[in-house]
Amino acid sequence: MTSLHETEKGLPHNDLAEKAVLGAMLVNNRYINEVFSQMEPQDLYRRSHVLIATAIAYLSNNGKPADIITVSDHLQKKKEISMAGGYAYLAALPDEIPENLDIAEYLQIIKDHSALRKVIQSSKAIIEKSCEFQVDADTVLSNLQEDIIKIAESRDKRGFIPTGKMMPETMKVIEKIQKHGDSGGLKSGFFELDDIMSGFQKGELVVIAARPSMGKTALALNIILNMALKEDRAIGFFSIEMAREQIMMRMLATKARINMSSIRTGKPLLTRKEWHDLELAASEIERAKLFIDDSPSLSIIEMKTRARRLKIEHGLDMVCVDYLQLIKVGESQVRRNDSRAQEVAIISSSLKELAKELEIPVLALAQLNRSPETRGREKGIKYQLSDLKESGAIEQDADVVVFLHREEQNDRETERKGEADLIVAKQRNGPTGKVVLAYIDKYTKFANLEFQERNDDQ
Repeated sequence: MTSLHETEKGLPHNDLAEKAVLGAMLVNNRYINEVFSQMEPQDLYRRSHVLIATAIAYLSNNGKPADIITVSDHLQKKKEISMAGGYAYLAALPDEIPENLDIAEYLQIIKDHSALRKVIQSSKAIIEKSCEFQVDADTVLSNLQEDIIKIAESRDKRGFIPTGKMMPETMKVIEKIQKHGDSGGLKSGFFELDDIMSGFQKGELVVIAARPSMGKTALALNIILNMALKEDRAIGFFSIEMAREQIMMRMLATKARINMSSIRTGKPLLTRKEWHDLELAASEIERAKLFIDDSPSLSIIEMKTRARRLKIEHGLDMVCVDYLQLIKVGESQVRRNDSRAQEVAIISSSLKELAKELEIPVLALAQLNRSPETRGREKGIKYQLSDLKESGAIEQDADVVVFLHREEQNDRETERKGEADLIVAKQRNGPTGKVVLAYIDKYTKFANLEFQERNDDQ
């Protein structure tokens, strides 16, 4: 067998491994499914081998035998037989099968070489792009990172896995849940919400949606504060709407239980006790693993790049985005005539991909259209998944959709002042339902209802 880095006047490849795999499929068609569940014909180096593999795959997919005669006939009809090396080359492939055939090992060698070639080709393209005078460095770096990840993912063709291999790990997860009483999801600090969702789960896209001024940013900040301070989690917060100083002030008001107006305007001035509470809150938040990016006009590619970098440098347990419809889409990702709804579809699917890639929950805030306000309200305001603004793809990509509603924003005379409804309208892996929280406006603080009762007694 030739070495892993054999080049033979070209890019990395292994001629003998490719011939052995092709020969094995021609001699015994039972190898075909195993081969093409692990690689594509384009993973082969030689043009002739790609054509032969493509012909074998075509015949097999159409329920026909793939042997020397049928494959050569198919190539002849497509006028590709000479490019495939001719009949003599095809007929000689079975002679290249080693005595102790190890298809799995040869496939790994082929995939390794294919990955190396893709890295080289991608690097060449990046070098050429980098030499252009008006090129944007961030775009080039993002594209390079995206290419490397795609190459890595292309090598991992898992296919079907027998239950026998999956069962031990699944049983360990169940045993852990039974022992500790939870599923290991990140806790929001809101007990009923955590019960319904089993916490924020790895790989899931969670969308909190509301009309403007309902408090979705405040709710998100409450959630990430609880996770960072109580659970010691590393959280990345992309704030496209608010500046980082405003975010810090909100978190301080929430944590210290100080009137947001006093912090922001100095009216009234903070008392000595409030200053003390503020300094204690500042000290605690300062030590937390909270990272804020308030870059304006952030693109989804830049966001994914920065999240990956944050995980490598500091670790990352969750990403929060405020808010989804403000994210930009790079020119390379859209066509000229694409609508905003199509762009939002790209964004939502990219956020879901990020959650799976980094194995973390991604929390994205989203705006709702005006439909809930115009719908009949005889028995209270009604929300539907179709109310998500600009794209039905958000509804499709999200694992969990939670609507936030505060009745006092619509009815100043309501008896439900200081209450907020979290309506879990969709949950791919769990139940739907409603959670009622307390909302203390002056602190921009959401809390479990018993907190409100304790607060009222003080």
